[in-house]
Amino acid sequence: MIMKVGIIGMGVISKFYVDALKNKLKSHELVAVCDLNMERLKPFNNSEIFCFTNYHDLLAQKDIDAVIVNVPNDKHFEICRDALLAGKHVCCEKPMTLTLDEANQLVAISRETNLTLFTAFHRRYNIHFVKALKEFGSISEIKSVHANYLELIEEHAGHDKWYLQPERCGGGCVADNGPNVFDTLSFFLGKMVVTSANITRDEHNVDVKSSMNLKNDYGVTISVDLDWTYQQGEKKDIYITLKDGREIYIDMLKDFTEFKSSLYHEYEEILIDFKKQIESGCCHGEEGLDAVRLVQETYEAEVSKV
Repeated sequence: MIMKVGIIGMGVISKFYVDALKNKLKSHELVAVCDLNMERLKPFNNSEIFCFTNYHDLLAQKDIDAVIVNVPNDKHFEICRDALLAGKHVCCEKPMTLTLDEANQLVAISRETNLTLFTAFHRRYNIHFVKALKEFGSISEIKSVHANYLELIEEHAGHDKWYLQPERCGGGCVADNGPNVFDTLSFFLGKMVVTSANITRDEHNVDVKSSMNLKNDYGVTISVDLDWTYQQGEKKDIYITLKDGREIYIDMLKDFTEFKSSLYHEYEEILIDFKKQIESGCCHGEEGLDAVRLVQETYEAEVSKV
């Protein structure tokens, strides 16, 4: 059965969804797009894809099964809530919400409506990451893990200037990049808690760097470095040290020489998994909620340190 999809928000990440929906996936169909900026809708004007400037009009379309919420972070809660209440399955860009209370509300609505609430954590589908996880058998074999998520935010954000507005982004690199890293690590380390955080902010109160330490139930030593001021392009990697002395290095950008080109295959997998989760009926935002919890713990760890 073909899943009919609408995209709300046509910012920098939307092109990866559009490419997968229009060029790669036969089991999905892009039927509608929505953005406040008419210029972003122009590429779809001469197609069979419906264009809207008000997301409520898109949600009113009865033939749309699911929506992708790709708007500034501060609008995630409102639009995800309205989409679920309109009877649509939801795939939301990370972070699911800016507060833990909002995340809990969305999970409750998803369960009450029996609709899927899915967060687009794309790095868990990275081909190098998936391959590397086959090199060991269980969490009990792991001694320590370190992850880097480094980029120059101005290059990533493009015209989406809200990334650098703390009230819209949620803070900065912790609120926006943190969920991706936390999910990638939780995917193979299980539930984690933040034990300490060191955050650097710029003159606009945007957190541009953060170093965090975490722990899980297996005693693995976990550390994360985030950086939005990285001048050498991008660095998205993970170092895993096993108890037997072996080291596993995962460079998630290896062989992806074009800027952000790794996202094409990752977003294709997001959409495939989204459809699977809808069919299973068991996904109600729990993983998105957990990432929001870890973001909150990071900010709280810094406060308690001071």
